[in-house]
Formats: sequence, C-alpha cells, structure tokens
Amino acid sequence: MSNTMSPQVSVAPERFTLVAYDGPEIAALVRELAALIGITNPVSVEVDERTPLSKMSASIDGASSDAVVHLRFESGALENTKQLTTFGTARARLSIGRMLLRASDRLSGRFDDAPEDLVLTNPQNTAWDAYCGGRLERLGLEPVQQQYRYDFRNRFGFGDAVDAEFDRIWAADGLAWSDLPDA
Repeated sequence: MSNTMSPQVSVAPERFTLVAYDGPEIAALVRELAALIGITNPVSVEVDERTPLSKMSASIDGASSDAVVHLRFESGALENTKQLTTFGTARARLSIGRMLLRASDRLSGRFDDAPEDLVLTNPQNTAWDAYCGGRLERLGLEPVQQQYRYDFRNRFGFGDAVDAEFDRIWAADGLAWSDLPDA
C-alpha cells in the first residue's frame, strides 16, 4: 500500500562521530520506505553508534495517527558489512523496512497482544521477521528468502511442515499476532 504523504522524521544523534553515517540520508530513506509502506506517523530514529551489533526495535507511543513511531538501531543494523563503520544503503533499507513493517503491524491493531520487540523470544522474533521479509520482497526490496528460511528452520525445526509454515507466512498479508507460530 503506497502513500504519498511523508512523515516527519528525526534522527539521533544529529552528528555521527564513531561511524560514517549521515542523519539526513537516514531520514530520507525512512521517509521513502514509510511512504511505500503507508506510514504517515512521525518517526523518531535513534542509532547507537557505540556498538557494532545489529539489534533493532520498533515501538509506538500510542495508536492514533499522530502517535510517534520509535525505531532504534545498533549501528551494525545499518552498516555496510564489506566496509565496516560506513553506512550500507542496501542493508539499511531492509533493516528500516522491517522495523517500519513491525510499526505498521502494531498500528493496525492486529498486533496489540504482541510483546515489545526487545522482549520477544527468538522464535517469535524469527516468525515476525519471516512475515516482514515476504512483504519486503513484494514491496520491491530484496531480502534473501533463503536466509529467513534457514533462521526459521533453526527455530522451528527442519521438515516439510516447517517449510510449509514458512511459505504460508512469507506469502501472507494482513496476519495478526496470533497467526504467527509461537505467538
């Protein structure tokens, strides 16, 4: 679902000193992906440049159309893995897109019973990531489906039934939290 309205986006820190990232570039990418996904809420992005790890989360401070979407990233989630400490546009598109899809899910009301991102179990996180990955692919981004499938198999087992469940989630739109395994 595409939307022509761009959300207001803030990025912290305003100036990066430990990694070669640019706040306006990140904000532009967030605006582009938010419009593609259909998010018009204000978005606050916080990047922890002190760690090369790649943890990320999305949260909403309410359910209204003006509720702020908070995206938090450790710098590794936005990094060019072939040139460390530099911004990786392709990786950032997937990371930001995934978190914006989670925010959209939370705003939809279908994920009201989902735990906060930082307390999700590994299986819950993996299932939600698979659901987001399929939608990212349909939006024209290029997630590596086999990577998501492998992560899914590691959490839920290797076999035909697990692969069928992954395929169902990957191809789905409009799921609720309760539609994901281990929800």
